[in-house]
Parts: sequence; C-alpha cells; structure tokens
Amino acid sequence: MEDGPDTESLARALRELEAAKARVERDSKSVADEMRKKLVAELLPVLDNLDRTIENARAAGNAPAVIEGARLVRAQLEAVLRGYGVERIDAIDQRFDPAVHDAVGLIPVRDRGFHDVVLDQLQPCYRFGATLLRPAKVLVGRYG
Repeated sequence: MEDGPDTESLARALRELEAAKARVERDSKSVADEMRKKLVAELLPVLDNLDRTIENARAAGNAPAVIEGARLVRAQLEAVLRGYGVERIDAIDQRFDPAVHDAVGLIPVRDRGFHDVVLDQLQPCYRFGATLLRPAKVLVGRYG
C-alpha cells in the first residue's frame, strides 16, 4: 500500500499557497497605489495652471463665460482627484507646520498673534491617503 501525502504536508502546502496569494495581492495593490500616486502628482500642475488661468482671466476682466467654463473644468478635475483619494489642504491662517508647509518667504507682522502663522498660500498642499504629495508653498508671518 502506497502512502499519499500526509495531512501535515497538505496543510503546510496550503498555508504556503495562501501566503503566496496574499503577497501577490499586497504587491499588486502596492503597484496600483504607486501608479495612482504618480498619475495624481502629474495632474496637480494642471490644476495649478487652471487656478492661474482663472485668476489671470478674472484680473484682466476677460469674458465671464470663459472664466466660468474654466471654473467648471477645474471643479470637475478636482472632483475626479478627490474620487481617487486626493485631499487638498489649505494653509492660510494655520500655524506654520514644516511637515506640510514649505515657507518660501516671510512677512513682517506687528502682532505677536500672527508670528509663525501662514498669511498667504502660493500653492496648496495635497495629500494622497497618508502620503503627502506636495507641501503648500506659503508666506509666513514673522514678529520682530
């Protein structure tokens, strides 16, 4: 009588198979997250350019219908990015935090309450899940 694989060997092989399957799924998710993160990071400058276009057109007094059309495109793009887990974090009136803010300049202030407070934001911060895609470029109040 020939002995077949024993129960312990089958159980071990099944555990190894499950572990391999879990690794493949984890690696696949990681690759997909990295691809999404890369795509989103490449789309952020498009959003910035839309913001600049809208602001410049508004300041120049261009056709309101064109400005509104650009705003609608911008809102649509931002909604798509939000759907992928991108979060915009505005910095104005927040305490300066080097983890999410990149100070590109200082503004002298006469009130201590505005010391180390973000007074202007040149570029917003974006986060993708727990990952910071880009810090906000800000101007920070400096007392004294």
